[in-house]
Amino acid sequence: MARHAPTICCHCGEPAVLELAEAWSDHAFQLETCCLTAYEEVCAGMAEDPAWARDLLRHLGAEVLLGHGLRRVADTGCGQLLLDWNPEIRPVSFACAADFVRRHHAHNAAPTAWRYGAAIANGSTLLGVVMVGNPVARGLMGRGMVEVNRLCIRRDIPRALAWNACSQLYGWAAREAEARGFERIVTYTRADEEGGSLRAVGWIREAQVRGRSWNSPTRARTDRAPLIDKHRWSRALKPRHPVSLPPVLPAIMPLTLDAAS
Repeated sequence: MARHAPTICCHCGEPAVLELAEAWSDHAFQLETCCLTAYEEVCAGMAEDPAWARDLLRHLGAEVLLGHGLRRVADTGCGQLLLDWNPEIRPVSFACAADFVRRHHAHNAAPTAWRYGAAIANGSTLLGVVMVGNPVARGLMGRGMVEVNRLCIRRDIPRALAWNACSQLYGWAAREAEARGFERIVTYTRADEEGGSLRAVGWIREAQVRGRSWNSPTRARTDRAPLIDKHRWSRALKPRHPVSLPPVLPAIMPLTLDAAS
């Protein structure tokens, strides 16, 4: 069998070497090359062409080594390239999701209950959670809808790794609501937030809600969130088997014949 002559590096004159030396669960990786100039050239090419970088690392065995599908090679903007795996929606318990919100949410506490929820992970890195429950507003209760009460993404990891995570969680929450028989799902964002993650998965902005306190003379409460105007977003669903709603009673019960006589 004919043996091919090794490729010679144009920089050092030695046999060319390009291998994946190490890859870590924190998304960092290390290449091995025959010389420093070749290493710098490969890194520059990866930063300029993410698609080529992804295909190269797949060829070098990154997916087999760590057991995840590679979405791209993410550039943090600080001279660091990271392995960006395909984010996956995963089950999560209420206790774990609530603890995650308490540790990472910017301005809201965790809900006291939920109907369902999920987490999203990039490889072995937990990115965020979504918690879905009953609508908080009284006017929306009992109308076949649920509300995304909390959606929380970590802020202590490179933003490049959490790209599209919000949209994936909002999309999953809507699909799960539809599968459970609900006809509509809603959520709220602060008025100073654009809501691009919601628009990306088919939600529409339907109303602006003025910020107000839950405290009143008849029922004292402590406000746990900033009093700021919000936008309400919704997405219409088409469940195969809608949830059964309780009968709506009339505002004034009619008198019976016995009581009228």
